[in-house]
Amino acid sequence: MRIVTLREMMITAALLLYSVFGSGCAAITDRPAAKDLNLALAGMDGSDTVSFEGASSLQLGGKPAKESALYFGGNVADHNKVRLYTLLPDGSQPKAAAKSAAERTAAPAYHASLEKKDGEWTLLPQSVPTRENNPLPALNPIRQLEELERLEKKVTEEAGAAKGTRVLRIELTNDEARSQLSKELAQEMQAIRPAASSSAGKTAGRTGKISAALLSLWEQKDRELQQKLKQVSVKAVYHLKVDTKSNLPKQLTWARTISYPATKGTLRTPADETYLTQVNFYGYH
Repeated sequence: MRIVTLREMMITAALLLYSVFGSGCAAITDRPAAKDLNLALAGMDGSDTVSFEGASSLQLGGKPAKESALYFGGNVADHNKVRLYTLLPDGSQPKAAAKSAAERTAAPAYHASLEKKDGEWTLLPQSVPTRENNPLPALNPIRQLEELERLEKKVTEEAGAAKGTRVLRIELTNDEARSQLSKELAQEMQAIRPAASSSAGKTAGRTGKISAALLSLWEQKDRELQQKLKQVSVKAVYHLKVDTKSNLPKQLTWARTISYPATKGTLRTPADETYLTQVNFYGYH
């Protein structure tokens, strides 16, 4: 997952300083919310292994988009390796061979293994071929937590948290939310960019014309995407539930809303897109 050393020392210090006053009473602390966020992220750093289950979905104009829900699970090993796989709504894993076409349509099986190298999460080659347009690498919750350490944000504490927990609200600045989205889309676009032939011989004939046409189309769509990004507003809000005894994350929810400006000459305003993700963490070691 991440390098430990100094951060493990931070965790030890935090646990020594942490105290609970009164039997059965909630923890009393005057630490600022931003400090609690740092301690929770450091606690995640100090764990060798952890498991997680979550779900993601898309809402258009406040209504769930059809067949947009994706359930997934995974685990972290050796601090820097993450395995993700899809789950059915009941928490079970899809079978390797679905019994019917309906099952295959309702629960496509994805899996992904990632490793952190030189500060970046890299998708590892799969022993079993995976489906195209795999959404799991983008849902890596460890990467999402890591980003919270360096992004420009405002951290506050939500009132009414359940006993033994604190809920931190993390809202990115408008510029940071837009920049985050732009970087993610740029990575996705690069992943589907047609390869450009370096040899004149390879570009000759019908094959070369097709390759050139595909690259030209990709460049056109990339320009259109960049233009659209300049017009939208982006809001990103996280909620991190933290165990007050261990200072470890219990749940991460994330909502990113993309709002489009009204188009001239039309009475209908484009529906906002809201991407929702929720992940529960357990089994720390």
